[in-house]
Amino acid sequence: MNTDLSLIFKNLGIVGLDLLVIPFVFVTLLTYLNRDTKKILANGFGVNSEFYLGFIGIFCHELSHLITAILFGHRIDRISLLRRPHPDRVGADGQPDLALGYVNHTWNQRNWYQVIGNLFIGIAPIFGCALLLLALTAGLIPSLFNGMLTLIANPFNLDWNGFFRALGNDNHPWIRWGIMLLLSLNISIGGFDLSTADFANSRIGLIGFIVINVVITVLLSLFNLASGFLTVITAGIILLAVILSYSLLVSLVTNLLVRLALQIKYH
Repeated sequence: MNTDLSLIFKNLGIVGLDLLVIPFVFVTLLTYLNRDTKKILANGFGVNSEFYLGFIGIFCHELSHLITAILFGHRIDRISLLRRPHPDRVGADGQPDLALGYVNHTWNQRNWYQVIGNLFIGIAPIFGCALLLLALTAGLIPSLFNGMLTLIANPFNLDWNGFFRALGNDNHPWIRWGIMLLLSLNISIGGFDLSTADFANSRIGLIGFIVINVVITVLLSLFNLASGFLTVITAGIILLAVILSYSLLVSLVTNLLVRLALQIKYH
């Protein structure tokens, strides 16, 4: 049994960075940027502009909530994966009906699995939309996808030369890059924006998630079995970070374009 406290704390630090810090940073930045973009669109071009420019992302957002809620055994009460907003109507909360989609679910508060599931249900759209972008990359730009896989082959020694070498072998028609960009814009506008309710649900399961990962990491470290666990989660988070970095770039460009369009409209 390995009782080296410095190693245990190092492993806990890696797990915390991989599973908490990095996802939190991306979730926060993507939510802020895309929420701001949707606000500008709604105020400058009407609430329906969010629907038309981000319908793929909206659908993926709500579907991610739904699938994750089902996986964690939650009861699904009402769902609408994609809908047009109706600002002239009053919603159940007494406010204008601006919802672009929703998944209403309930859970057993005495069931730890269902309670922890709230964390994953809340942030599911970030990962669901990232997986969709990754799948589109594999289908439309396989050279970029192969470069990503090469990059994370050894997550503790990233192969950047292999990544750029794979990109250098790209011979796809530019139309594929154009399609990829348009789809990415739609997914980013509609999908990468967690609501206040999403964050509230996530907080419900956060403590349980932290406790479980601390226990697993400590036990694996004590029995010298942490290496494989750390390699897998680090490789996964690096792949996620690459695709979310791309999403962040697309979201930033989208935000700037929407602002420019609004300036053109009023001048």
